[in-house]
Amino acid sequence: MLKLPSGIRKKVILGFYLILSFLMITAFLTYGIVKRVEHKVESMEVIDDFLKTTLELRRFEKNYFLYNKEEDFNDSMKFWDELESHLFKNNRMLSALMTTTVFKRLWETVHEYRRDMLLLHKQDQHPLKKLGGSIDRVQLEAFIRTQGKELTDTAEKVSRNERRTIHALLKTTGTILILSILTLVILCVGFVAILGRNILSSLNILHDHTRRISRGEFVTAPLHVDDQEINSLLQAFNRMTNELRVRQQQLVQSEKLAALGTLLSGVAHELNNPLSNISTSAQILKEELLSGDPEFNNNLISQVIEQSDRARDIVRTLLEFSRTSEFHSQKIVFRQLVEETIILLRGHVPTEVDIALEIPVDLELFADKQRLKQVFLNLIKNALDVIGDQGRIWISAQEIHKEAGSQQHEIEIMINDNGPGIQPENLAKIFDPFFTTKDVGHGSGLGLFIVHDIIELHGGTIRVESRPGEGTTFIIWLPYNQGEHIND
Repeated sequence: MLKLPSGIRKKVILGFYLILSFLMITAFLTYGIVKRVEHKVESMEVIDDFLKTTLELRRFEKNYFLYNKEEDFNDSMKFWDELESHLFKNNRMLSALMTTTVFKRLWETVHEYRRDMLLLHKQDQHPLKKLGGSIDRVQLEAFIRTQGKELTDTAEKVSRNERRTIHALLKTTGTILILSILTLVILCVGFVAILGRNILSSLNILHDHTRRISRGEFVTAPLHVDDQEINSLLQAFNRMTNELRVRQQQLVQSEKLAALGTLLSGVAHELNNPLSNISTSAQILKEELLSGDPEFNNNLISQVIEQSDRARDIVRTLLEFSRTSEFHSQKIVFRQLVEETIILLRGHVPTEVDIALEIPVDLELFADKQRLKQVFLNLIKNALDVIGDQGRIWISAQEIHKEAGSQQHEIEIMINDNGPGIQPENLAKIFDPFFTTKDVGHGSGLGLFIVHDIIELHGGTIRVESRPGEGTTFIIWLPYNQGEHIND
């Protein structure tokens, strides 16, 4: 089996030379046949001249037999001279067409014709003399007619043979051209099919790789394609993928640090309460340690431990959120994740704002905890920014089936606020990078873009519904097993 070279350029060059070689062979064959036809046409002209001269010769021969006029005899001899000159001039061509034996016989017949014609003419001039032995005029005329007919038959036979040869050559030329066109079409179609299959298979690899990147899976494309050009493109694509992975991590981290800067004041206030309680309880415990009630002292110790754990949880949540890590999917309790997110925002929640949770305590899903926490941190913080000092944020989640009777299920999450809503012209742009309706210096425009990116990274979708003056609702659908799928 013919092994094609690697590389699109080499395949194109190979196909070009194959087609060029085929065209050259076809051209040489056609040219050879055309030259043969040209030679045969020249031969036909010689044969036709011979036949025409012979017919003229015989026409005056018949006139002489009928009218016995001297001018008819002279014209007949004149054409005989032309016939002899024609045979002598084209002897090589005619002998090749008739074979040497036939041409020799033709030459003898021409001279026998002249001899008998002269003999007949002498008898006509001297009717009282007996010429040519016992041969009379009737016999001479019969001989002459036979010889003339032989000349005519030979010329017509050679002419027919040459015409058949020309027709055969023309038919062969047509057959060669038709077969050449069909073969050329087959070669072109086959070459394009093979080249197209290789290119399409390579492009499919690129398409699949691009689709996975669009879902946030920054995987490396395999470099096992035969075409060097496609391999070079895949290598460039892999370099771009690695760069995108780094840039995305930097983008997420920068947005995370920006959010941390906003949260620090609130977190500091949130930490101040348990630390104040610890300090107060420790002072009272110090004063009452020797003379106090043991039960009262134990209660103070429990408060110290409880407030220390509370402060530790706040710090741990803050550290987990700020830490940079690779995508890691794990089973998490969703209500607990939302509550931890609210802890980070508690210092920014006005006293008149109510955050209501309607999430089953046992609802679990597979997700990257840190990234999903960033999603709800951005969404809740945006809701707090728009509702002002009083309002309500309602967060709900439930497990639903994708289709009726389907075994596949997903988690539907809704974050609703009763703020002023989003203008219709801005709904289609809120997930665009750097789009923000906040004042300069109060938002980068990357929060909802990163939210959308993280949700798609988990294999889910996010949608927003809003009417001016009626609040906004973000709806998120996450596959229950999307984490297992991504890790695979």
